[in-house]
Amino acid sequence: MKIRTIIGLAATGIIACACQSDSYQIKGYARQLQDGDTITLQLEDSRQILGQTLVAEGKFSFSGTTDTTVFCRAYQNSQPLTAISFFLEPGSITIELHPYPKPSRVSGTVLNNQWQQLNDSVQLLGDQLIRLAERSTTPDAGNRQQLQQRIDSLHRALSGCIINTARRNQDNVLGKYIRQNYKEPEFK
Repeated sequence: MKIRTIIGLAATGIIACACQSDSYQIKGYARQLQDGDTITLQLEDSRQILGQTLVAEGKFSFSGTTDTTVFCRAYQNSQPLTAISFFLEPGSITIELHPYPKPSRVSGTVLNNQWQQLNDSVQLLGDQLIRLAERSTTPDAGNRQQLQQRIDSLHRALSGCIINTARRNQDNVLGKYIRQNYKEPEFK
């Protein structure tokens, strides 16, 4: 066999492996972390570590195969609150890992895009709830009642956002995750 044929077969094999439908690639960005910081990828529920990598020039990456979509967490070893939870599934996933308390972000697959959209909504409504709750300690009873009504309204909107995301995703892992982990509050 000629060397050209061998190289051609090897290249074809590499391309075939890279195009597996069950492969994932995670491109991570951690511009505020230091070169050499260790990032761990683990299953969220079992704490099984799937891999570790180092930050280099504000970036890190993971790749592999998975035959099922699983809920995972990527975090900085020395600062475990610098983390993001996301769905590990076939495809290209992008992670922006920010030091706590700034929220980290995920994108790239349909499921993770919807997960991030839900997280953005929860963060926005949660921040508004916190600001109102801080103001609710006012001695003026009339003002307190108005604030409580606004807090209740935001709480309902937050719950509705989560429930609607579960409904839209009733046939996938995101919907199942929400149904298993979110208990709708009882409103008066």
